[in-house]
Amino acid sequence: MTNIPEISSYEDRAVDLVVSVINKAKEKLGEHLTLRQLTQTRENLTKEGKISLKNLRDPLVKTTEAFLRETIEKTWMLTRTFMYVLNYLGGSQDECSQYYYFEAIFSQPTAAYPIPQTTASVFFRVEDKHIEPVESKGVPIMVFRIAGFHTDHDVRFVTLSADWILAVLKMKMKLYQRIEEIKLF
Repeated sequence: MTNIPEISSYEDRAVDLVVSVINKAKEKLGEHLTLRQLTQTRENLTKEGKISLKNLRDPLVKTTEAFLRETIEKTWMLTRTFMYVLNYLGGSQDECSQYYYFEAIFSQPTAAYPIPQTTASVFFRVEDKHIEPVESKGVPIMVFRIAGFHTDHDVRFVTLSADWILAVLKMKMKLYQRIEEIKLF
């Protein structure tokens, strides 16, 4: 009987590789990890960034706004680093779905600049499908896109991190500094 290797995703194999590198480094430093500590290392790297969209109900605009505020403030904890404002941008529809659009504008005021020099926008789109029967419809789909980028991220699987927003703010600051150096205005 041949041993068939277990099929695992690229993501799981990458996490396993990182965990093994971290653990080998700790071992080289003289730290001997217990089995529980080894497990916790993997758990820390694979914390679920997933959120549930089960609380989104009709009226979708109101529940989505409340959901986004709670997610930004309590789940993603972005208010530790940023101030933000959430705006409803309107809706649209096609033959299959109704869409709702929101924009979260993040800034980082400081003592030197209480009015922030730059902002970073994150756009959210909620899709409520009409083609499925109400009883089997499930939850709407919500994606976000960071301004200046072209990729949509599903909020159920991808966590919006402060690093992404900081990167946008820094890119804008560098652009403004270059414009000042050129003295276009």
